Amino acid sequence: MNIILISPRVSERVFRPGSPPPLSLLAVAAVLRDAGYKPVIIDLNLLNPSENIDVNDYCESYVLDKIAEIDPFMVGMNCFTAARFAFIRRLADSIKKKQPGLPIVIGGMHPTLFYHDILKHCLSIDAIVLGEGERQVVALAEVYSGGTIKTNGSFRDIDALAFRDRDGQIVCNPRNNYIQDIDSLPILAWDLLHFEDYYADHSSWHNPRGLKINMSVPIYTSRSCPFDCNFCSSHNLMGRGLRLRSPFQVVDEMEMLYNTYGQNYFGFIDDNLVLRKEHILAICNEIIRRGMIIQFESSVGFHINSLDEEIIDAMVQAGCAYFILPIEHGNDGIRNEIIGKRLSRDKILEVVAICKRHNVLTGTSCIMGFPEDTRETLNDTLRLLNELKLDIANVQNIIPFPGTKIFDQAVRERLFYDDIDLDSLWKANWIMDAKEKHFYIKPYNMSLDELMDFRKKFDDIRLKNFRFSKVEEPTLC
Repeated sequence: MNIILISPRVSERVFRPGSPPPLSLLAVAAVLRDAGYKPVIIDLNLLNPSENIDVNDYCESYVLDKIAEIDPFMVGMNCFTAARFAFIRRLADSIKKKQPGLPIVIGGMHPTLFYHDILKHCLSIDAIVLGEGERQVVALAEVYSGGTIKTNGSFRDIDALAFRDRDGQIVCNPRNNYIQDIDSLPILAWDLLHFEDYYADHSSWHNPRGLKINMSVPIYTSRSCPFDCNFCSSHNLMGRGLRLRSPFQVVDEMEMLYNTYGQNYFGFIDDNLVLRKEHILAICNEIIRRGMIIQFESSVGFHINSLDEEIIDAMVQAGCAYFILPIEHGNDGIRNEIIGKRLSRDKILEVVAICKRHNVLTGTSCIMGFPEDTRETLNDTLRLLNELKLDIANVQNIIPFPGTKIFDQAVRERLFYDDIDLDSLWKANWIMDAKEKHFYIKPYNMSLDELMDFRKKFDDIRLKNFRFSKVEEPTLC
């Protein structure tokens, strides 16, 4: 029985070589296949229509044709960010016009946060999976596999699910628990991809082993996070705490991708790759023991408090090509009391010194524009970055995503620069993008002109100390 899983295009984006595969859909496809269903993944970010064709029209027609060809009994769509929702809403309406009885299920951060408004206003969407969703999608497939809803009770037995009952009332089943034994999940359904579709020119990436890099394959080693940074909303999807995959299962998956599909560059996507020393050492030692000539990095960086000489040495030997250090801020008070990092300046200096002894590419991620920021606090960041002399000094404007403490603070204290209609956030009409370098919230004691002045200063030093001169645009920054 066929199920279509769609990765919608990002708003206003046509085609970009090197887009990452839709990891969440690969995970869902794997559990559906284990349950006896036949999932088909459609990644609309790979479509590249000619310039005279509207990309939304093209993607919509493509999906409708695939539905007619494959004849699924359910359609699922991933909506991790608000940037995808406008097209999802449009596509759901188009599907329902063609096939009114075809169930449409969505999941991801945006619908998890705004499930009630979406179900109230978007009648083409039948159900919303709230957060981690492998078990929920399989349970929904069991309900829908007959082509119609069997009983209200079937839906009410699925936790972490929002839906409309027979009377049109919105029901939200609370979450009972998360998947604790994530090793029990099957390895992602990589065979459903054509890897070549994701290849791009990465000749400018830092490449100490001189490998032919076609793509960065996303890999996860853990779920959830025990920390509570004020700018992060990941707990809304994966909960608190830390759930680890077995190091051997992680490397089994990497080895399969290495041997079967020729992949040699990996990007760890979890927030806490190095949080448990024995865990990261076991992963590195297993990569080395199996003789895998690979390279890797973490797209979100490494938890600095957990790093030491032994861990960094093992990671470099296993193939770590780039150490991203999420310092977040150069002012101790902002970093620890406002953000909640609990990261000392001494620890930052210690880890940077170790990385430099290993002569690895180093970068940091910092954030500017907190309500508590002043010229003095931002000068602290500027001074720290100049002192550290990292290869890449990334400083981004704070993004007050819904579901974060910083968003709640901005709402409570009316700190938004833009005129925000909080009641219509579910529509995703207000898209926040760090690449635009736009400021969304006001510091208490800084003007917009002062923020723009520091924005330029941080941009000017981004690659000031970059040591690998032949690399034009390093790795994934």
